[in-house]
Amino acid sequence: MTIELYTVEASAHGPYAATPAPSTWGPYEPISVTRVTAEQIAVDLNVEDAGCGLAAAWDGPNLVFTWDERYRDEEGSETVSPDADGRYRIGGLWPWQPVQTARQHARFTAGAMLRAALAEQGITVHTDGMSPSYAIPLDPATPELEVYGRPHLLIADRSPSIEHAPAAHTGWVTFLHDENGEPDGDRLYGSGNGTDPVDCVADSLEAAAFIADWLTAHR
Repeated sequence: MTIELYTVEASAHGPYAATPAPSTWGPYEPISVTRVTAEQIAVDLNVEDAGCGLAAAWDGPNLVFTWDERYRDEEGSETVSPDADGRYRIGGLWPWQPVQTARQHARFTAGAMLRAALAEQGITVHTDGMSPSYAIPLDPATPELEVYGRPHLLIADRSPSIEHAPAAHTGWVTFLHDENGEPDGDRLYGSGNGTDPVDCVADSLEAAAFIADWLTAHR
């Protein structure tokens, strides 16, 4: 399964990690995303594009898009239900655009690339707003405000920031933190040397896959 990063054409939405759904893909064809990514798409639509005439709402496991005359000639709606694998095929209401060129990458941060890659694995990260890192609790039921004080994985960049430009990315590193929020052992994942740039998309997808496998084995 090939995972790619997408954005909404001519916008700063995303990036969203997904797989093209049809064998022959075009910008108005659906992409297949996880529930976590579908939730982010809905938030971006409702918040960033509020007032455009198109909105999204959850009805149980289903994602319902509704629109009025501002968006299309007639009012209408479309319901996207999860498939057998729990994925959502979203397309046809706006043009998707693969995030491929350096110019497109520059619209996003390295942190956004990593969050998108983790969302493809069904993982949501947390941040305390102060430390240059993301945290993933080992216990998914951990309250958000307690994540950094409970057992968790800490993901940081080798540079002092997680919101730098992808071109300045020098590698993700991941550490386990114990029940007191303290580092526990050597790093679990690391890439790059901290000086030379690393392909941010490839590194984010690789780091996310490692983290997903590690959590599956240790939760």
